[in-house]
Amino acid sequence: MSATPLTIKLGGVAGEHRSSLEVIAADAPPGTVVVHGGGREVADWSRRLGHEPRYHDGRRVTDPATLEVAAAVLGGLINARLVAAFEALGRPAVGLGLADGGTVRLERADPRLGEVGHPVEARAGLLDLLTGAGLLPVVSSIGSDGEGRLLNVNADEAAGAIAAERGGVLLLLSDVPGVMRRGQVLPELGPEAAEAMLAEGSASDGMFPKLTAALRAARAGCMVRILDGRSAEAVAAAIAGRSAGTLVTSPTAQEVAR
Repeated sequence: MSATPLTIKLGGVAGEHRSSLEVIAADAPPGTVVVHGGGREVADWSRRLGHEPRYHDGRRVTDPATLEVAAAVLGGLINARLVAAFEALGRPAVGLGLADGGTVRLERADPRLGEVGHPVEARAGLLDLLTGAGLLPVVSSIGSDGEGRLLNVNADEAAGAIAAERGGVLLLLSDVPGVMRRGQVLPELGPEAAEAMLAEGSASDGMFPKLTAALRAARAGCMVRILDGRSAEAVAAAIAGRSAGTLVTSPTAQEVAR
């Protein structure tokens, strides 16, 4: 019987927390796909090249110059570094972008954000082929609108689209212990509460795309957790199906979640 599909979105500077990568390499089942971003490193490289990052309503603007940096850093440097790290840990891996095999098709998002895409649909064919061959796909968050134009996309949203197509489990690794309310981690968050946080603006800038992605995957029947990717113990627990961080549920995911 095939393993339950597992999609893991790495948090923070991808590959920064080696102990968590070690857990993923050792414990993640054969049907695992890793998705990564790396916004801080893109911002650092942009500054080195004389492009100061710009923001609109708290969201990064990707102008054409920044897109070139993002494609090089995310699809090149970070992706290759992660593949090399997993290989060194004994987990055969292969690097991809969202456009490879039409894995995720994007459409342009808010034009005020520049060259930024929103996931429209995902296809799991290439990912299934690779995982079936015993490889760990490592997917960067650079994709295409299907007409040859590259777009930058939030890695949480990309992971949510991939998980919604593949089913199974989605782990969104963050730099916080989970979804916070009044200084406490919420062990579980239902769809109405999550939608309210998005509508009222109480979700932080970093948590907004995570909740958006979590709801998309949960509505497709996935079990979704938002947890601290800096904690190898939390990552190991989530991979093993134990409680960690915040469980995001929807009516269609209740049976899976419990």
